[in-house]
Amino acid sequence: MFLLLTLMLFSEPRTLVVGVDAADFTATLALAQDGDTLLVPEGVWAGGVVNKTLTIRGTGGSLDGGGVGTVLTLNAPNIVVENLFVTNGGLDLFAPDHGIFVTKAATGSVLRNNRVSHCAFAIWIHETDSVRLLGNQVEGTLLGHTSNRGNGIQLFNASHLEVRGNHVSGGRDGIYVSATEDSVIAENIIENTRYGVHYMFSYDNQILGNITRNNTIGLALMQSKNLLVTDNQALNNSRNGILFRDAQNCEIRHNLLKDNGEGLFFYSSTDNRITANRIEGNEVGVKVWAGSFRNDVSRNLFINNSKQVFFVGTADLFWGEQSGGNYWSDYLGWDQNGDGKGDRPYRINSFSSHLLYTYPASVLLMRSPSLELLSHLESRLPVFKVPTLVDVAPLMEIPDENTFIAQGHR
Repeated sequence: MFLLLTLMLFSEPRTLVVGVDAADFTATLALAQDGDTLLVPEGVWAGGVVNKTLTIRGTGGSLDGGGVGTVLTLNAPNIVVENLFVTNGGLDLFAPDHGIFVTKAATGSVLRNNRVSHCAFAIWIHETDSVRLLGNQVEGTLLGHTSNRGNGIQLFNASHLEVRGNHVSGGRDGIYVSATEDSVIAENIIENTRYGVHYMFSYDNQILGNITRNNTIGLALMQSKNLLVTDNQALNNSRNGILFRDAQNCEIRHNLLKDNGEGLFFYSSTDNRITANRIEGNEVGVKVWAGSFRNDVSRNLFINNSKQVFFVGTADLFWGEQSGGNYWSDYLGWDQNGDGKGDRPYRINSFSSHLLYTYPASVLLMRSPSLELLSHLESRLPVFKVPTLVDVAPLMEIPDENTFIAQGHR
């Protein structure tokens, strides 16, 4: 009986305090057993490698890498790291150095309400399953060219991840997703990066309710399949709100793309369904080229974009044949039979787009009388006609399903 009680006593979870129960963070880790909690009190402490299932909770202190290497490595299942400040890791992008590195062994771990700054890569999830990143604040550098910075959150060859409610600013890409499947990125705010959320070779993921603002590109979906992208906001991104490049079988709906260089950009992307998005106040509403066919583009709102469409192709591209057309704020037509669709197609005059694509130096002619004359002649003389985008069933009014997003927010 005495032996049983002794074993029970030593197996009960304990709370250890860095600097109290041991001199530093690494020494406190050595004392801990699976299930224990480590408190990191006020002060600056060196990081280390966690090889046990622990809860590590900041209570005012920080883990500091001293400008070298990775600050904190998680290398056991079901570790919880919360309310901790992790900073001053190495800046080597090729090592690479990290603020928090989560190994394959750390399945089921949770990073919650942490702040990570001044590291090459802030948080890196490496081949790990079922990790959750919740409410973390990631601060990347704004110094130098964006290509010489690390990513805020990097997900590599992982699965079943939840990345929710984080705020990422600065660095290269806010959330970089590579070869990652069956994961959710939701309700994050990403700003002042190159690409807010950047997908590469990733399948069966969900991107829900994120805000990407003041980046070069809001959402970049590249070489990926079966993505659900809904209820996101891409605002004031200098190049694209949402970019599709070699993306297939994706569902893009109920997103707000406002005040970007280009709201939507299709490049060699097929078999996607893009519906009920609001594309407003961009320099170009949608840019389409390089074999972007068989996409169902319907019930979107194209409102007051400086140029609604920039299209380059070898043949006319028709929208509205599958699920109905889109709403165009500059459509000049009528609806004599009252079916809610314009009686004539919305046809884009793409002569200037074709000229700019074929001869980039012709940008010097933009808004010149000569280009205006050639654009006018296009409608009169067949020799000037070039392939264009045609919406065969333009909507006369904003559809009911877009009523809420039509107010300019989710």
